[in-house]
Amino acid sequence: MIAKSRWYSTAMASQFSGRVDRERVEDRLVRYVSTHSVNPALDGGRGEASLADVVEADLRALGFDPTREVVHPGGRDNVAVLLKGSTGAPVVMFHAHLDTVGLSGAATAEARVNNGLVFGRGACDTKGSLAAMVEAMALLAADDSRRASVLFVGGIDEEVGGTGARALVAAHPEIGLAVVGEPTGLEMAIAHKGVLRFEIATSGVAAHSSKPHLGVNAIHAMAKVLIALEEEYIPALGAVQHPLVGVGTFNVSAIEGGSGQNVVPATAVISVERRIVPGEDPDDLLAEFDVLLDGVRALGHRIERREFFLSTAALDTPPDHPVVKALGSAREAVLGEYGSPIGVTFGTDASFFDPAGIGCVIFGPGSIDQAHADEEWVGIEDTALAAEILAQTAVNLAG
Repeated sequence: MIAKSRWYSTAMASQFSGRVDRERVEDRLVRYVSTHSVNPALDGGRGEASLADVVEADLRALGFDPTREVVHPGGRDNVAVLLKGSTGAPVVMFHAHLDTVGLSGAATAEARVNNGLVFGRGACDTKGSLAAMVEAMALLAADDSRRASVLFVGGIDEEVGGTGARALVAAHPEIGLAVVGEPTGLEMAIAHKGVLRFEIATSGVAAHSSKPHLGVNAIHAMAKVLIALEEEYIPALGAVQHPLVGVGTFNVSAIEGGSGQNVVPATAVISVERRIVPGEDPDDLLAEFDVLLDGVRALGHRIERREFFLSTAALDTPPDHPVVKALGSAREAVLGEYGSPIGVTFGTDASFFDPAGIGCVIFGPGSIDQAHADEEWVGIEDTALAAEILAQTAVNLAG
């Protein structure tokens, strides 16, 4: 956690100092974490629908008139509300995703509070940001200062396909800036990696395992592909480096093949993931894979590089971008330190916002070290501080 007394600064205090209701923040955190919202692609449940209901009700209780923007059937909607700002001020989106990864270990949908921390699945990724943004909307609605227009969005499907973010971009061309809620420990993240996921398949000829010479073993062919990836592709990954996120990474995440113990396998498939750093082009990367696979094909193997099923952009926001400066100044007013922008290795919905011309900064309470883990938590105080920083950012953007 970040304690407010940790920093010393002569900067003016936030105008929202002392106005965040800690008990209300804790109550929201507990209710949001206790509302099951695992992405349905991971557990086959209702997904974000129940949490969308809760967030919508909270916004209505605060006097807002939120809308449900349908993305998928069954209540899987983006929840959005616009708080109009001053004439001539920009529109900034406060965005936090509603879905989580699956339950595991102590990371359940039953929130626990202990020593100022709220435990449970989604606490830091990213229901802490969600609670902070709702509280920030309450602060701004009760204040008559000059401010940016704020579009708050509780979005769906960040953990799997990004369909909520894609729909949001199409529906709201007015958005110019965004604070994307993710666990950054209240640091400002301005860069992260993109991702490219696809499959590689090898084909052989089935035969009885007692006469393997009558067949062609697809798993043996895939072994040659894996050796080429390990010995040729991975060592070359450092060619492009980014000062905040480092180099690209590669991972073989799944493998399957064969149909029985007594059959020469006719097919084998691997799922692969390439994390992309700013400055790398996905088309160029796919071409590199094709060259490598051509080398293995030359040995007589039948290999297919299948079309990608996910491609998201890397983020690389300039440190002097208006949304970064506004957030940094707000952070200084609340924590006493502007802070140095950082990069993160994980991806976010900014991968869809940034290519649409929306300037993004990633920010929120909690640590990515707890996200997706068997024990997940976020600090109540850090969530309250995040709310104050967010509200001050909206004011700063109208300066």
